[in-house]
Amino acid sequence: MESPEVLVVGETPSLGRSITDLLVSGDVHARYVHDVRSEEPLANLAHRFPVVVAASNSPFCQTARQWARGEIPGVALVVVGSRDPVLADLPKKVHLVPLPLIPSQFLELVRELIAAVPRQIT
Repeated sequence: MESPEVLVVGETPSLGRSITDLLVSGDVHARYVHDVRSEEPLANLAHRFPVVVAASNSPFCQTARQWARGEIPGVALVVVGSRDPVLADLPKKVHLVPLPLIPSQFLELVRELIAAVPRQIT
């Protein structure tokens, strides 16, 4: 079985499930979890999920803060809905998607991030 390429972290569960459904309906392989720590070890998360989508409709995004501290290296991070003020000041590139989400633009962004991931020959 092919492994997912996108990990959706549902910090806001209803938003995370909706995003997962959107990705799957757009033929993007996705896995949903409530907390990124359920996929430990995080140091090699990028090998399993090169794209991580944090769904957080709140003023604080735990996944983005872990990423900013270097706990989730090598992944392309997309943050949907969060109003966390720390996100604007991150020195690294984070893809911020405001709500309401425009499905076609979101899917295009995720597909571009997946396409940018170097493929390993097995």
